[in-house]
Formats: sequence, C-alpha cells, structure tokens
Amino acid sequence: MDKVVDSLNNAYQEFVSAAGDVLETTASCNGETTAAADAALENFKKKWETFRAACDQADEFVDSFKQSITSNTTFPVNEDMIDIFDNAVVDFD
Repeated sequence: MDKVVDSLNNAYQEFVSAAGDVLETTASCNGETTAAADAALENFKKKWETFRAACDQADEFVDSFKQSITSNTTFPVNEDMIDIFDNAVVDFD
C-alpha cells in the first residue's frame, strides 16, 4: 500500500510542479507562444498522464482491497460497509 501511496504522491507533486513551470514560462514570455512555453506545456501534459495513471493504479488497489474484504468475510457484508470505501476515494475523472 505504501508503494501505491508514494507513487500517487510523487506523480501529484510532479504534476503540480509542471503546472507551476507552465505558469512561470508563460508569464516570462508575456503570454506569447515560444519554444519554452511549448516545452513546458508538453511536459505538463506528460505529468498529467502520469498522474492519471497513478490515480487509476490507486483506484485498482482500492477495488481489489474491497473485493478481498468482501470475499474473505464469514459474515454478511452490509452495503453500508462498502459505501464507506466508495465515499473515501476521490474520482478524478
């Protein structure tokens, strides 16, 4: 689980940093399109895709965890128990 959380955190930090780079580059170019601005935007797009992939990985982990809990119980699982997991995960789509 730590690996999934670390991966998600790292991808998020890189995404936020790339967003800051776009803002700084655009500001320094006075809003004009330059090679530096294009490169910053391309890096931002890559970091966005990496972040989305990390979110998908975390979502898959949570889903498999939910499934293992429900399949390994010897008592009936109440739907309210499953809803706890659904409300605890943020969906970025």
